[in-house]
Amino acid sequence: MKIILTLPTFEAALDDDGYTTATSGVCAGCGDDRYGYMARLHPVGWLHAENEDGELTCLQKAVNSLVTSDASAAWVSVAQHVAKYPSRHDAATIRSVLRELANLVTAGGNR
Repeated sequence: MKIILTLPTFEAALDDDGYTTATSGVCAGCGDDRYGYMARLHPVGWLHAENEDGELTCLQKAVNSLVTSDASAAWVSVAQHVAKYPSRHDAATIRSVLRELANLVTAGGNR
């Protein structure tokens, strides 16, 4: 099953000297200042969503950790995101998440 999540994003503005402005805080993945294109993955936080040097982004690393860990934890994370931002998702996505959560509950979480 494939579910596409629409994450909240922002792009840090640059001042005349090339420094980011109005982006207080740090990336939840690497701990560096927020800069460039950032995306919020609930419940992780704001993460760098682009990388100029070809390495994995903080966002991709966080998504990969959800995929490689326990399936129930991944579905709970997806459900938390959909619950927090329901208007960003279509009915099919919401139905799929609810179906998977119901399957986890009926299987006792041992999927």
